[in-house]
Amino acid sequence: MSDVVKYNEAVTGENKPVIDFLFQEFLQALPTATYKVWHGAPVWFLDDIPIVGYEDHKLGVKVLFWSGKDFSEPGLLGIGKHRAAGITYTDVTSINVDDLRRYLRLSAEIIWDYRSLRPKK
Repeated sequence: MSDVVKYNEAVTGENKPVIDFLFQEFLQALPTATYKVWHGAPVWFLDDIPIVGYEDHKLGVKVLFWSGKDFSEPGLLGIGKHRAAGITYTDVTSINVDDLRRYLRLSAEIIWDYRSLRPKK
């Protein structure tokens, strides 16, 4: 059993259906991506570069797209100083499936290479 499946099974309460739904959508949309629990949450990778992940929170399930600011999608909110953007889903009915699938497609097309970041000295 993968660590992501274990993560998903450990989620209880209102977020469980959202986690289960997102997991299936991510698998379908990103068949060539690898995935694992990374920094405490499930993350999908292409060529060892993180592209999307989700995390169980008390206010919903947060989805992070590492290059999401470059998607130019009004439904995503910028996060941090780099290129990440995200969205929070509170239940399955709050998920616009067409938008989610477009975000997932974009996450595989627009990849900002975080490996190239070097701390400035």
